[in-house]
Amino acid sequence: EAESASEEEPELVPIKEVKIKKQAEKKRKAAEEAAKSAEEPAKSKKTKKAKEEKVKEEKKEKAKDEGKKKTLAGGVVAEIKKEGAGAGAKKGARVGMYYIGKLTNGKVFDQNTKGKPFWFRLGAGEVIKGWDVGILGMNKGAERRLTIPASMAYGKRGAPPDIPPNSTLVFDIRLVDFK
Repeated sequence: EAESASEEEPELVPIKEVKIKKQAEKKRKAAEEAAKSAEEPAKSKKTKKAKEEKVKEEKKEKAKDEGKKKTLAGGVVAEIKKEGAGAGAKKGARVGMYYIGKLTNGKVFDQNTKGKPFWFRLGAGEVIKGWDVGILGMNKGAERRLTIPASMAYGKRGAPPDIPPNSTLVFDIRLVDFK
């Protein structure tokens, strides 16, 4: 019975040994923490560098897009979708256009995309001012999106029933030919 009683008793460890184990555990934890904190700056440097690269790329893309968008006279915004070839159309030239005219909500109010192009004399006031401004300088085959403020389109009166008063208009246009 004495043997079984001693088996049940917990093993006694000298206090000095317990202190040494605790100190070793503290050192191990401190070393782990130091290793983690050494990794974190490296990670944060990599993360920071990746973020900086991403910001640079976004700025390049924005600059590229901004290069394709030009604000012209009267607040007309011309977004170049496709460059054409040859000389640009000048004031007084007869230009042939395909187009889709939309309101800013996307509702199409007019279009000519097939068959005979729509012909007019550039700069002669035969169309809304925004077209005269936005088409000037385009070359054959060029495509643009013109965003035309009401003041350069139909103004306060609009063009009922399709174009309400004070409407900004969006035209996707293609210059087919000019003479």
